Amino acid sequence: MQYLQEIVSDVFDVADRLKGIDERYRLFYNKLAKRYEVYTFTPHPVLQVVLPFSPPDCRCVERVRKTRAERLEKLIEELNEHNALLEKRRREKIIQDAVDGLI
Repeated sequence: MQYLQEIVSDVFDVADRLKGIDERYRLFYNKLAKRYEVYTFTPHPVLQVVLPFSPPDCRCVERVRKTRAERLEKLIEELNEHNALLEKRRREKIIQDAVDGLI
């Protein structure tokens, strides 16, 4: 894993704050993919999450907290609720477009 560079210190203390969530978490910069990633070491590195923000900031810490395996059921519930809302809006737009077309 020569393409991974561990980040042990950063301006927003993201590396330390991740360890506050789980001591096994380590922040890395993937030189090949040009992105930040969080790994756990148990005993081999396992990718946990790819961070969508660069450079890492407080949003990354919240993303890691939100996407933890312990929250899987809640996360799926949130996704289903969001998808249902999007579907409702889509249907309402179709109906409105149809009504607008008749007038």
